[in-house]
Amino acid sequence: MVVAIIKPNMYFKTREALNKEGFSSMSTKEVLGRGRQKIHTELNINSSEDKEHYDNEMYAKKMLEIYVRDEEVDTLIGIIVRVNRTNNSGDGKIFVCPVDKAIRIRTGEKDNEALM
Repeated sequence: MVVAIIKPNMYFKTREALNKEGFSSMSTKEVLGRGRQKIHTELNINSSEDKEHYDNEMYAKKMLEIYVRDEEVDTLIGIIVRVNRTNNSGDGKIFVCPVDKAIRIRTGEKDNEALM
């Protein structure tokens, strides 16, 4: 499984690029998160409590979960990176996670057959 967290405004461009390469199956959700980047705000922060609150603010992101065969992972990652890399903070993250078993409920197909 590949989990990609990207900027929401890059979702449609990413989906289009993935579709062109045959990766049309995915689950998506809107999430809040942040990496190492600092929150930039014009607010006048007077107390340490206010500063702590704004230091922990989250950014809107889009999370994609894409289940593919092991041999497709590098191709998938390459597409996501190519479309989303701007060399600016907040471009996103990609995680590759093992899937122990996959079952297509309708047919009972398992593992790689369930992913195709």
